[in-house]
Amino acid sequence: MIKHFMRPDSNTPPAYTYVEGEDTDSLWDPNTCIEVPKQPSMNHVYNMTTEEWELLEEYYMTDLRAKRDALLIESDKYMLSDYPISAEDKVLIETYRQTLRDAPDHPLLKDRVLPKFPL
Repeated sequence: MIKHFMRPDSNTPPAYTYVEGEDTDSLWDPNTCIEVPKQPSMNHVYNMTTEEWELLEEYYMTDLRAKRDALLIESDKYMLSDYPISAEDKVLIETYRQTLRDAPDHPLLKDRVLPKFPL
């Protein structure tokens, strides 16, 4: 069984991982660590008061923008004037790229998601 532990004086990852039955006891000290649920993503920090992982907007937005920038670079080739693409598909790509650019500006954090590639 896998368990996750964290030092109570820190809310930042990583939490220690402990596999019961394996010789990993030296990685954590049960007297100074508390058991926590698995970290949902690297954009979450553990709140010791509420005992829950919380999505940290700053981390999430940095990650979202990096992924968005990579997708924009990946789709640059479709915008070249000599790229073999139909007019209808080019409109789809242009809409996709605009949606990528607009994603970080959505007012609700949970709705700041990146669109799927249309082709």
